[in-house]
Amino acid sequence: MSITLALGAAISGLSTAQQGLDSVSRNIANVNTKGYTRKVFVQESQILAGKGVGTRAKGLSRTVDESLLKDIRRSAAVAGEYSVKTTYHGRIQDVFGTPADNSSVAHNIANLAAQLESLALDVSSITQGSNVVRAAEDVADQMSRMSAALQDLRLEADRSIEADVESVNDLLQRIDTLNAQIVRSQNTFQDTGDLEDQRDQALTDLAGYIDFSYFKRDSGEVIVLTTSGASLLDKSPVHLSHQAVTKTDAGLTYEGGNFNGITANGVDITKDFKSGSIAAYVEMRDRTLTAMQSEIDELATQMRQQLNAVHNRGTAYPEVAQTFNGSRAFIDPANQEITLGAGDVRLVLYNADGTQAAQSSLKTELGGSTGTIQEVVDALNGFFSGYAGAPVNWASIDATGHVKIAIPSTETVGFAMRDEDAVNAPADITVQFNADAGADTLGIVDETVKGFSNFLGLNDFYVDGRDHYLYDTKVVSASWKASTTTGLRIGTAGNASISEIAIGPQDTVATIAAKINADPALAARNISAAVVNEGSGVRLRILQNDGQEMAVTETTNAGVLSRLGMAPSNSGAGTALAVRKDLATNPSLLSSGVLQRNADTGQYTLGTGDNSIANAMAKAFDTQLSFGEAGKLAGGKQTFATYAAAILSQNSSEAARAQSQATTQKTLSASLELKQGQISGVNLDEELTQLIIFQQAYSAAARVITTNQQLFDVLNNIAT
Repeated sequence: MSITLALGAAISGLSTAQQGLDSVSRNIANVNTKGYTRKVFVQESQILAGKGVGTRAKGLSRTVDESLLKDIRRSAAVAGEYSVKTTYHGRIQDVFGTPADNSSVAHNIANLAAQLESLALDVSSITQGSNVVRAAEDVADQMSRMSAALQDLRLEADRSIEADVESVNDLLQRIDTLNAQIVRSQNTFQDTGDLEDQRDQALTDLAGYIDFSYFKRDSGEVIVLTTSGASLLDKSPVHLSHQAVTKTDAGLTYEGGNFNGITANGVDITKDFKSGSIAAYVEMRDRTLTAMQSEIDELATQMRQQLNAVHNRGTAYPEVAQTFNGSRAFIDPANQEITLGAGDVRLVLYNADGTQAAQSSLKTELGGSTGTIQEVVDALNGFFSGYAGAPVNWASIDATGHVKIAIPSTETVGFAMRDEDAVNAPADITVQFNADAGADTLGIVDETVKGFSNFLGLNDFYVDGRDHYLYDTKVVSASWKASTTTGLRIGTAGNASISEIAIGPQDTVATIAAKINADPALAARNISAAVVNEGSGVRLRILQNDGQEMAVTETTNAGVLSRLGMAPSNSGAGTALAVRKDLATNPSLLSSGVLQRNADTGQYTLGTGDNSIANAMAKAFDTQLSFGEAGKLAGGKQTFATYAAAILSQNSSEAARAQSQATTQKTLSASLELKQGQISGVNLDEELTQLIIFQQAYSAAARVITTNQQLFDVLNNIAT
């Protein structure tokens, strides 16, 4: 009996050694396989009736540290995020440059200031006038290129989200397939080690795209959730969906519904992802790139407004200015009205030699200080008709609501205006604008502008051609409240009061946006509202989605819109900024000086040596201006050049920070993977040692079998 037991034990040892050799060979064969973990062969003694009868294989044990694997996956998500940020910031820097670059927008702004200073020294120089125009175009072109690059990157980020979402779907499907195979193998007592390796690798790959949590059930399957608890894989994978847009611009946002969200079974889970490449792309598309665009738009708006305010005070000479195209559009010129403050607007027609041909004042022609836009145009035509000796319509309002002046080329006179105070000294007149006068019975001032020509935009230096279809507040806290009762009136062309939205003391910007979106009259005119994240807070944004001119006013004197800073949006100003077309083709139309009044005769003349406007425009570049909060730049007083340098410096700083974080994360990931390799990786020296051990065990078991065979032969011979 003991010989039989010895034979059985030897056979079990032989079989066990074979399985041990098999595990070693698998480890050696997969030494370079990504995600493969070392399998440790485990054997145990067989006991029968209290006696040892050999050995048997208990199974293969995976050498895995689950806690370390979770750290690796968290690290992979962060690494994926920083990789995207580093790439994008690097590409932005390629377009933006650094403050020290000679091709940067800050350098171009400084060059424009220098060219204006040179023009002031010789205002009669056509060449220098051309230099000013070219320098101004360089600034506008630079901003346009920067804006275009940002919008292209936003579009690319949105497309990358779509691609990564599909990759996530593929990985979830693979994990689900492996789950099924593992459960089946576990139920049939088969080894699942290699399948679990493949699933772990799929989970690690998934971590590069999104951050997630997971746990294993007793059945062996893995359940995957977002960090906020939404299911991604449980019994079956949830299909994620994201459709990239085909175009974008500065005014389009995710919060405004212009970008599609990442949905799971129809539920938007975009904000569930906090790290990984998808979260980084979302942040780039919705925060980082939009913040930089907002900063460029703020700079472009300030340059346009400040330089136009100066340029509108003067006129071209010796060029005879006969054509003026106002840049401001009016939705209801028959009812919208202005009120002129103290002083007056001098209207002058001048001869080719700069002498006065005719003069009057706007208040005289208007018959007072207040009039509708149509009445203002009629007043201008009254002045022109008085000179012409017959009714003329040299002033008009075009189909898009812009005031235009066109003196026939057959006339030898040009037109100029000068704002004056009560004693006829040059001073910008205050223009109070009632944008909803047709519906407003209280005479509420909706906007105050300095300078009559500046208000109409008749002699602008920079234009952007944007209609006011988009209104924004300044950046406010998300918890901001109205604190009083008032109303918000919204109108478009032909109807200054489509609807009035009641605002209560506890209303936040989110509440106001919800009321606008719930209004059927506004919805019928395709007007919507959104709360857009920016900088330290949010903006309330109101959008006419067809691009129609719009007016947003307040129905009471509560001043809620004023405190909110509601005004036509700066969004897209950087993209659209351009030198006025006729100035670009004919620099002689540049304003150099202003009308001069002879106190003795009361006559007005233009002189070729007047450089007051050129000097004032150059001085604007040294003036500390009040910039509002935009993007990641706080509001405050800066010059054009220092604000532009701040934009470049901010991006350079963020690029350096992203690169540093990516390097640090790469080092951390490498350290974790090294530790994982030490625990789970295949060590050839160890495997060769195990190979020798199992080889010897196999040889020994075979020798026992041979010896037992000899003993059986002896017993058989004795028996016979």
